[in-house]
Amino acid sequence: MRDKQKRPEKISIYREVTELLKGKTFAFLMNFGGLTVSQISDLRKELAAKKLSFAVIKNSLIAKAAADIGWDDLSSLLAGPTGLVTGEGDVASVAKLVVDFVKKNDKASIKGAQIANKLLTADEVLKLSELVSLAAQQARLLGTLQAPASKMARVLQAKVDAAGAPAEVAQ
Repeated sequence: MRDKQKRPEKISIYREVTELLKGKTFAFLMNFGGLTVSQISDLRKELAAKKLSFAVIKNSLIAKAAADIGWDDLSSLLAGPTGLVTGEGDVASVAKLVVDFVKKNDKASIKGAQIANKLLTADEVLKLSELVSLAAQQARLLGTLQAPASKMARVLQAKVDAAGAPAEVAQ
């Protein structure tokens, strides 16, 4: 009879997948079937520039690792070839990047995402991609906060200009 113990290679791969998912705040699941190697390489380059990664992992390993780290049940998304875009940071900008890639490459599709311990459908990922990025929101807030101060400075400068040039100060 064959021993039911798992091979060390499988255990090592499982641990690697678990570590890949464990420290990440999001994972977008994509169907990449039909894409060429160069298309996937282009995606990897775009993601690497933002310190994100793309990995092709066996569905059963994704399901087991996700369950072990406390994510929602991903089984509804794990059919066919699955690629994972994982990382940390601004989720909306990554969703936009993934959606743009899928629009350019009609053979790819979005299956869903796991974000902050919540499972999102493909439609929810599309809606997420339409949000303004975190950097744009921060810039908008900064502009709003600076507006009153800059208006006050212009008013004070106008008063100084209207009063005329000050007399020379004696030393």
